[in-house]
Amino acid sequence: MVVPRSWKDADGMAAVRDFLRQPPPRKAAVRDLMTELLSPNPYARRCAADLARRVSAREPGILGKYSGVLIDLVAELPLEQWQARGYATLAAALNASTRAERMRLAPLARAMVEDERNAVRAMALEAFAILAVAEPELREEVMVLLEHARREGTCAMRSRARRMLPALLEAELKGRPKMRSKLAVLAARMRNRLLYPSDAMGGAASVALE
Repeated sequence: MVVPRSWKDADGMAAVRDFLRQPPPRKAAVRDLMTELLSPNPYARRCAADLARRVSAREPGILGKYSGVLIDLVAELPLEQWQARGYATLAAALNASTRAERMRLAPLARAMVEDERNAVRAMALEAFAILAVAEPELREEVMVLLEHARREGTCAMRSRARRMLPALLEAELKGRPKMRSKLAVLAARMRNRLLYPSDAMGGAASVALE
């Protein structure tokens, strides 16, 4: 039996460069990516899922035509393919373009936030936050999760929380004109990754959502 070599970060970056070399709308590249993503080969699927989340982060919506397929994949991948499932969750969140799609993905991401694997929790938290930026009814729940991760999470969880909190605060800012100045200050501070004193940031989520 031939065991595939490990897929490293450098491989993912090289795959992104190859993908982006094709001129927009990159139909052939997208078709090849989706073919690999739906492959029965777990290794090929994991590599394709990593590429999907990377190119979707570069060009959100590039796989929008297949957002439903991505959500189905998240729901169907077995637990032992946790890396592919985490990558696919991020790709699905970045490509979901309708409320129905986002709300179908939300419970899957919510459940994965409780996974025993730190990497899965971190990816799920980021995906859940991406959904909450577009869906106001998810924001309070996600804000609490992000704040808890920022305070007590692992390094990966804290990194996701610092990255996603400003986006959520800015989304709230747009929706609540009366609180615009408070939220703008919070978003700017988080964007610069300043450390909040415990008594100052402790109420950040509640301030943004009052």
